[in-house]
Amino acid sequence: MKCLIVLVALCALAASAPSGDIEVRKLDIDHAGLVDGSYSFSYDQSDDHKRDETGVVKTVKNFENEDVPALSVTGMYEFVDPEGKRYIVKYIADEKGFNPTITEA
Repeated sequence: MKCLIVLVALCALAASAPSGDIEVRKLDIDHAGLVDGSYSFSYDQSDDHKRDETGVVKTVKNFENEDVPALSVTGMYEFVDPEGKRYIVKYIADEKGFNPTITEA
C-alpha cells in the first residue's frame, strides 16, 4: 500500500510538470514506520511549483455508527501562473470531502 502511494505521488509529480528543463530541487517522502497507511511527501521544483501533503488514518463513524478507518489528507501546493501571479492552495480532504482555500500570494 505504501509503495502504491509513493508511486502515485511520483507519477502525479511527473505528469504535472510541463515539458522543458524543470528540475525537482527537493523531494521528501516519509512512510518509514507508518504501517497504518499514513504518509507524507513534499517537493519543490525549479519553476517554483511546490507541494506538501500528509495523510493520516483516523477512526470515524460510518452510516451504521460503527468505527471504521478513514484517510484524512491535509496539504498545500503553490504555483506561478503564466502571468507571474503566485497562488497557494491549502486543502483538507477527509470524510467531509475536499475543502480547498485558494489565496494569491
